[in-house]
Amino acid sequence: MKVTKLVIGILMIVLSLFIFFESMAAGFVNTVENKGNTSGSAGVIMAIGFLATGIVYIVTRKKNGLGGDIANAIILGLFGIVGLANSDKVYQDLLVWIILGFIIGFGFLIWHIIANKISSNSSIKHQSQVNNYSSNQGSNSMPTRAQYRQRRNHK
Repeated sequence: MKVTKLVIGILMIVLSLFIFFESMAAGFVNTVENKGNTSGSAGVIMAIGFLATGIVYIVTRKKNGLGGDIANAIILGLFGIVGLANSDKVYQDLLVWIILGFIIGFGFLIWHIIANKISSNSSIKHQSQVNNYSSNQGSNSMPTRAQYRQRRNHK
């Protein structure tokens, strides 16, 4: 999970630069056409959102908590909604970046929630097995054959 967050964080920063320059070109077209389109500005806002989430993914890659993933889902969700509200026919690639942002932000959040539940369930199961072993020992200091096999299989 640490490597994935690092790679996605770096890709988000690189994509933010690409989105920024593409949005600047769309903003130039918006200015030249003088029709009141705002998709270039919305693209710049989306590029800032991608940059922020890339930085947060890199900074929180070693953390097991969901704080960074929740923050990124909120950032990409809000910036995506702003981008959807301001998108028009001049800059159609903006929709691709918005959908990609939703997939990355909410996908990572769901993935880490599931991974944390699986991890906590396995640690609870292992802890109960350790407690059963210690309570079954009683006055005998040697484990039974079944307990020995069970301990050996879990290592």
